[in-house]
Amino acid sequence: MITSAVRRVVVAALGTALALLPTSAQAEQKDEDNDIEKVELVGVNRVATWPSLDGVVGGTWTTPLDLYSEHKVKKTGRTELRHAGDGESECDVVQRRAQTVTAQCTRVLRLKKGTLTLSDMVDYRPMQPVTAKTAIVGGTGHYRSAYGDGYITLDGYRTHIVLNVDE
Repeated sequence: MITSAVRRVVVAALGTALALLPTSAQAEQKDEDNDIEKVELVGVNRVATWPSLDGVVGGTWTTPLDLYSEHKVKKTGRTELRHAGDGESECDVVQRRAQTVTAQCTRVLRLKKGTLTLSDMVDYRPMQPVTAKTAIVGGTGHYRSAYGDGYITLDGYRTHIVLNVDE
């Protein structure tokens, strides 16, 4: 026969396990729902705009972009760029130093699935490619609850964007 002390321990252990079960199940469900979509784009400036080193703090410029994504051609196995949408960057000069202009940029990427909005700080140097961390601050359509981060590389007329989109 089971003693009352053993019975109390078993009941307490089962009660604790049952109380924690929904929390564990919820955490696992969150992990399963935590899919991250990788979005990789190449942007080509339609108009050559970037800051001049004599720009004043508060100065602004806008850069329209044609956006492309890489697709593998099944027959040949080669990779080609296909039009994915368009976008634009609007940047404001926040600091100017000897050979660097620091700008706060907001970027809007209009894609077939929806729109993504990015925000980043970039240190521009003349004639040098620059890579900066960017934040996904919102979206529409498929990306309506998007957040995440990524990297943006500016190299002359080309912009390379790699994003980790979480929803």
